[in-house]
Amino acid sequence: MRRLSPPNLQLRSEASHAGVSRRHLQVGAIVVFVAVLAWAGAATWMLFFRDAVVAGLIVRQQRITLAYEDQLAALRRQLDLVASRQYLEQERVEARVAQVLERQEELERRQSLVDALQRQASGIEAVGRPAGGIAAPVAAGTTRPSPPANRPSRGEAARDRLGALRYLPAPERLARTDQALERLTHRQTSALSGMLASSQRRLDRYVDIVASVGLPTGPLTRLPGKAAGGVGGPYVPVQADAPMHFGSLADTLKGSLTLAARAAGVVAALPLGRPAETEETSPFGVRLDPFLRAPALHTGLDFRASYGAPVRATGPGTVVFAGYSGGYGNMVEIEHVSGVMTRYAHLSGFAVTEGDTIAAGDVVGRAGSTGRSTGPHIHYETRIGGDPVDPQRFIAAGARLYGRR
Repeated sequence: MRRLSPPNLQLRSEASHAGVSRRHLQVGAIVVFVAVLAWAGAATWMLFFRDAVVAGLIVRQQRITLAYEDQLAALRRQLDLVASRQYLEQERVEARVAQVLERQEELERRQSLVDALQRQASGIEAVGRPAGGIAAPVAAGTTRPSPPANRPSRGEAARDRLGALRYLPAPERLARTDQALERLTHRQTSALSGMLASSQRRLDRYVDIVASVGLPTGPLTRLPGKAAGGVGGPYVPVQADAPMHFGSLADTLKGSLTLAARAAGVVAALPLGRPAETEETSPFGVRLDPFLRAPALHTGLDFRASYGAPVRATGPGTVVFAGYSGGYGNMVEIEHVSGVMTRYAHLSGFAVTEGDTIAAGDVVGRAGSTGRSTGPHIHYETRIGGDPVDPQRFIAAGARLYGRR
């Protein structure tokens, strides 16, 4: 085996190192070449395709911008829709509020009318009460009890209700306000219906009293300015729950109250009392004359009375005669209403003079036995149009009206 000398080994080592260096240089040159080639390609690509890239970026940006604008437009339309709905809702609420206010004003006008009719009805009740103590008052109704001291007033209750409604939504507040106004409307209509029924009962009662004493009742059942005429038609009963228009109900009540007031005035002016609270000793009608003992017409009632006992007027009126009158002796004649007159005869003395205005129960004279008389007593007559009628008509009517026995 051949062995290399040291110089030869050194040469081979140097040659080996030189080969490695060349390979490194070749690899580096290749890498640099590839890099330069890639750069050149990229530069060339950018040079040729830059406009397309820029155009793509612009298109993408435009798409993004349009998408945002579409979203903004959708949100704007939604806001406009919400605003329009709120505006329409506000208009509806304002219209409802205007309707409620208009209805409230109408109900206030109606309440004023109801209050005025109630005052008118109360005035009619006052007319029906005779002033004298000889006749009892008319039982026109019951007295309303006063509210308890701890019960809140209507104003306080209304303020409490308004305070409770303040925290509710507007539609619910309006709905509850409508319900409250509807209840008030029902109460007003019910009040008018009750007053109409009461007025009709009172009118029927007064007309019955006037008819029972023999006076015509036509003027008491016909409103002023309305001529009498024929009426008729089939009878169609009204249902109990049938509503009646407030205006027609109020007009009907006004007419009924007018007629009731007129009838009450007539009844209050009639002589419905008794000249004395004693028994009757001789009735009206045919009897044996106390002097001639032959049948004769007794034109009045005789009441037992001691000499000098007070004789009282049986109703309000005006004294048209106070003096001596033949068989009547000392007599007082009083003119009342509708041609009704009363006479008080055989008096021992007078307490009134001609022209005096008197009230029921006033003393007109003293019992005696003047004129054609057999002893102290009271001769009492009632006349209509100058003709004598049975005083028991008036006395019985007064007893029925005033609850007197």
